[in-house]
Amino acid sequence: MGKFTGGLEKWVQERDKRQKKRRQDASAVEFLSVKKDVTEAIEAGYSLKTIWEYLREGGKLRSTYETFRRHVKRFIKSAPKDQATTLAAKNETDTPASEKQQTDNKSEAAPKAEKTEIRGKEKLPGTGGFNYQAKPNKEDLI
Repeated sequence: MGKFTGGLEKWVQERDKRQKKRRQDASAVEFLSVKKDVTEAIEAGYSLKTIWEYLREGGKLRSTYETFRRHVKRFIKSAPKDQATTLAAKNETDTPASEKQQTDNKSEAAPKAEKTEIRGKEKLPGTGGFNYQAKPNKEDLI
C-alpha cells in the first residue's frame, strides 16, 4: 500500500467516527429537553433569536434558528389549544355526577334562544352575516 492510499484509508476511518448519524428527530428531542426554559424566557419577554443564541452557545441546542422557530411554533404556540381540550376533558371526568346534574339543570332553566322578528324576517340572536332564503321576500323585490 502506498503512502497516499494508507493516509486516505486512515482519514476515511476517522471521518466515519466523526460523522455519527444523527436521528432525524434529534433536534426535536433537544428542543423538548429545554422546552420549559424556552417557555419561561418567552413569558419573560426575551426574543426567540436571543433565546436560541443563548442555548446554542451553551451547547444545549445544535439546530438552526429556523428549526428552533418551527419547534417553538409546534410545541409551545399550539400547545395551549391541546392543553385546553385536555383540561376540559379531565375536569369533566373529575366532576361528580351531582355537580353535572346541577349544571345540566341550570342550562335547561336558562331561556332558549328566542327568535326575533325584524321587518318580517326571522333572525336568530348571535348569527350574523349572509342568510340565504330560497323563496324571495316580495317586499324586498323592486
